[in-house]
Amino acid sequence: MGDPKQRSKRRSNSKRPRKGFTLYLCNNLDYDGVVNALDRGNIRYKRHREYFSGDTPDTVLLPKVGRHRWILITFDQKQRTRSVENELIKRYKVRQFVFTSGEIGDAGATLLKACSAMRNICRRRDGPFVYSISNTGKVKERTLR
Repeated sequence: MGDPKQRSKRRSNSKRPRKGFTLYLCNNLDYDGVVNALDRGNIRYKRHREYFSGDTPDTVLLPKVGRHRWILITFDQKQRTRSVENELIKRYKVRQFVFTSGEIGDAGATLLKACSAMRNICRRRDGPFVYSISNTGKVKERTLR
């Protein structure tokens, strides 16, 4: 056998999902079109329906997402401004990306466009934070109150 201190000559598989970057698809984004796009992009995700049925209150959803260090993807732009949800985002250090346009079109394709910026943000910052995703895939920080 070889020296255990010697580095492997095997190249890493860059298509493999990275540890620590798992998207959580909120109830309003948990549909097959988005999931198919994420599968094509080899992006890890958790579906709302795997953990909750129907429309679950944010007071239940946010702690679970924060504890698991998932990245919340949602259309709910008001979470950061409602006092109870805002406190939960801060307490559980939720990392959140919010679609800002009601006319997003193909949400899966938009997520794929934004994914590189999202990964960079998640690599640099632990949370809590909220960023918006525009219909062009641009990502912009939003303030928590």
